[in-house]
Amino acid sequence: DIAKEIGSLKKNIMANPQKFYLSHMSDKTGYRATWDPGRPLKIGFIGKLDSSGVLVIYSSLEKEGIPVEVLSDDSKIDMDYTSSDSITISTKLSGSAPIAGSVLSEGEAGFNFEFKSDKGVVFQSTGNTTTQLINLAEIKNKILDKYKNGNWDKDWVVVTELVTAETATIIISNSSNVNLDLKANANIGTQDIKITDASLGFTVARERGSTLKYITQSGLTPLYRIMGIRRPFLGTVDVGIKDIEAGTVLAEKQDEFKLLAFDPAELGKE
Repeated sequence: DIAKEIGSLKKNIMANPQKFYLSHMSDKTGYRATWDPGRPLKIGFIGKLDSSGVLVIYSSLEKEGIPVEVLSDDSKIDMDYTSSDSITISTKLSGSAPIAGSVLSEGEAGFNFEFKSDKGVVFQSTGNTTTQLINLAEIKNKILDKYKNGNWDKDWVVVTELVTAETATIIISNSSNVNLDLKANANIGTQDIKITDASLGFTVARERGSTLKYITQSGLTPLYRIMGIRRPFLGTVDVGIKDIEAGTVLAEKQDEFKLLAFDPAELGKE
């Protein structure tokens, strides 16, 4: 039945670190998460979501002859997110006593991470800027015209908003009881140490268990929103923002921009 199907999908998501990351970050941030986090995205890219939640790029609005107007937010913000209290992050400064369970010596600096669960995410990014399309009404009309004329794939989606990070560190646990040491290439004796600081040249000093790691990566586009065509239960073809806000999908007779709930079924099954 439907309840068992939903339960099966949720169990599958939890068993897969990639799917857990995509689902969890969408739920907590309101954005979709790029997979893998190192894949570059651009505003106006056109793609399809595959069965594992990866956005595969096919074209762009520019290539399809659709003009775009882009607004860039020049203000820069940082994001610091840890998925649960089962994750412990300890800062090790040069000259301080070694951390229990860590291999970092007294003279070394870095970070120690403990993941007690196989479902954990550390997401820290600095210098985040947001760009978004601001002529969505024009884009919607042109896409619907192309679709009605057979020149637009109904499964295509458009990147309409994008977060770009100057630097980011993302760690996703792939097993329980993970212990990870990141060592800085310099002896840092002050509290001003960040795991997003690329100048510190972090390297893995020791890892017990398994994680997926993206350490001090520059220029990542880790979060985005997309817009795509859908068919309401009643009415005609519509273009909707495929967003992550649950409970906002309603059947309407008129074509409008819609917020669509994140659906675990997007991530498919093993």
